[in-house]
Amino acid sequence: MPMNKELLKVALRQSAVYINHQVDASAREKHQVANHTLALVFELRQMGFALSEDLLHAVDVMTKEEQDDLLDVLNEVMGTRLNWASLVRGWLEPTGETVWDHFLTMVANVMVNAGEQIPGTRLPCGHFIPEGTFPLERYNGCPFCGTPFRTADFVYRGQGEPKRVLQLWGDEQLDAYARHLLTSPVAPDATQRDSVKILMRERLDALRPCFGQIQMKETRMLVIDQLTEQGHDDEAGRMLSTPADVMRYLWYRHTGKLQILEPRTLLHVHDKNQRYERHTPDDVASEVKSRQEELKLRYDRPWGRRVARWLNDILQRGDQEQQLAMCLESMHPKREMWVRFIRALRLAEYARKKDFEPLRQLMDRFYRQDYDVWQGRVDQSMRRRDTDETLRLLRQRPGLFARCLFSAMLRLDKDSVLQAFREVLPQVAPRLILSLSSQVETYFDPQHQRVVRPLTGVLKQIGPNPSVSDKTAEELETMKHDVRNLYYDAMRRHFAVPTDAHTIFIDPMLQHIPVPVGDRTSAVQDLQTALQGTRFPVEGDHVRLFLQWGQGLPKQHLDMDLSCYLLTDEAATQCAYFNLTVPGAQHSGDIQQIPDQVGAAEYIELTLPELEATGVRRVVFTCNAYTPGEISPNVMLGWMNAEAPMTVSDETGVAYDPSTVQHMVRIPDDNLSKGLIFGVLEVAQREIIWLEVPFDGQTVLSVNPETIGNYLRQLSQKPTIGQVLQIKAEAQHLRQVDSADEADEVYTMEWAHRAGELF
Repeated sequence: MPMNKELLKVALRQSAVYINHQVDASAREKHQVANHTLALVFELRQMGFALSEDLLHAVDVMTKEEQDDLLDVLNEVMGTRLNWASLVRGWLEPTGETVWDHFLTMVANVMVNAGEQIPGTRLPCGHFIPEGTFPLERYNGCPFCGTPFRTADFVYRGQGEPKRVLQLWGDEQLDAYARHLLTSPVAPDATQRDSVKILMRERLDALRPCFGQIQMKETRMLVIDQLTEQGHDDEAGRMLSTPADVMRYLWYRHTGKLQILEPRTLLHVHDKNQRYERHTPDDVASEVKSRQEELKLRYDRPWGRRVARWLNDILQRGDQEQQLAMCLESMHPKREMWVRFIRALRLAEYARKKDFEPLRQLMDRFYRQDYDVWQGRVDQSMRRRDTDETLRLLRQRPGLFARCLFSAMLRLDKDSVLQAFREVLPQVAPRLILSLSSQVETYFDPQHQRVVRPLTGVLKQIGPNPSVSDKTAEELETMKHDVRNLYYDAMRRHFAVPTDAHTIFIDPMLQHIPVPVGDRTSAVQDLQTALQGTRFPVEGDHVRLFLQWGQGLPKQHLDMDLSCYLLTDEAATQCAYFNLTVPGAQHSGDIQQIPDQVGAAEYIELTLPELEATGVRRVVFTCNAYTPGEISPNVMLGWMNAEAPMTVSDETGVAYDPSTVQHMVRIPDDNLSKGLIFGVLEVAQREIIWLEVPFDGQTVLSVNPETIGNYLRQLSQKPTIGQVLQIKAEAQHLRQVDSADEADEVYTMEWAHRAGELF
């Protein structure tokens, strides 16, 4: 019986292998493992995987077909069957190419095409390389246009020690993980979203009991989508509580975005991402118009009937007048979009039908704008600085009170605001309190540029709130102190629950991992999941960055660039396609054309002793799309390191070895970013910080080092998982011990991926 490869991929993200059959006791008592199992274990070890004892016994009773399926999935995840050849052979030794070589080649091509006779070589791509420029014997393709002529069907294996021990998962563990994803009080990242979709497709019936415990709207949309796809419209409709939920779901189906990005925003991002040196304004306009056509709403009558029924059912829950007022208010912020949805779905037509009277009232009052909006009343009273009225309104909605707490403290009487907020504090989600604690240091700093991350994902620097400059340093420090006390009191109250435990173990690494609230990553981590801010130690003296793109695409011009920013105290240097060799960093060559189906690869080798000798303190890893549009889907990027030197082929330039991969991510289809910062190497500490920071720009030169510094500073100011656990230990009177074996409660790095359970 073949394995379920989709569920296996979900388990692999948690360093596990899902096997849906039981292993009897006799299999565990065997003293000899079958030869084909030993062969599989050897193959997995060569890719950097080891098996736990339970998993080894389970694998040993698998059929050869099932073992082959397991190996196929691991090869797919690690990309071992793709083309990993580079443009330059043996690229650790520089070719010596310069900008002058490119200029002379360009001139020579013009002259040769005009009939001049010049000594040189005509390449299969059509370009003429004059003698005395590029050393062609060092290249697998054209050094001028970046077209590869050669691919490779192998990768290196076994140069690193196994980094990942795979555990055994059965139905019980898989369903427990699925329940965690569905009930988590933290918005799912891209990896979790993909896992939820797979689990809903494969194990819908087993997960139904926890649908009522879903807290996050984003998660609910994923569940609703799968219910709708499988024909459970009524069940999906019961999970929609407001018209805003209906729009969120419809927009998710249309764009793949779980947050509502308005069409003008998506078009603006697409317009920026079309920047390209050979693009004319007409080219850009044509691309944007094409995208505009894709965003147009088109629904058939069954869909219109479905949505009309959903809205009508929402209006009939509870008191109809209150429901009508609530629905109108939820529709108001996206009024322009609702007008388009109403027309596309023909809702006005359905509102005239029998049994749709509530929908008819909604349409009538929506178009007459005969309704009141709570946020408008708050804004009006805030502008008037009417403290009593503003606080009366804010007490009605504690979550929104938390989101505007800082501005209310600046504009109104601080003590009154804090007193009112403490009254509703038990009703505020702990994650919101934690977010306030994360932002307090930068928000009340008049000199600090705040780093914000809007829904498009690209970091922006904004100035401080103008009202901050009206306060003295003592007043601002008092505000920070008050917010810290709020956070501490809220966390203690949240954790002050009875427990039978007496001791607790907290992994020291958790003191460096920010609590994953508000850090929604958009890259999929198929190999293993890591939280933003996770620090990976460097094992040897070399770090090798890699980028692979173009899998499954036909031969075409598709130029993705791997680059890095080398920062010293005085200056910054880039290692990129325009600067292949810098002290401490070597690039493998700029590939601009991808071969058919198997993709292309680029690498950068970082040598830490040389970086230290030249005064480099930080290296920022980046990837960006040079060609028009966003970063190509299915891009694989990450870094490798090992204690021993890693090999580079003198024939093909292949430098990839799955056993040395420390971290790797994949760019999904709904990516909007032109560039991505995916890691920062702290040279002196010999640590790599995993980040996911999108940026605008065609090249690495668009990266603002100051923004990255501010973002790292902001990240370091967020409460860490370890700090939150220490508050828990204090609130529950738990004694912290140094060994997991001695503790009643154990919190490790593996547990940290479920840190949302704290809230």
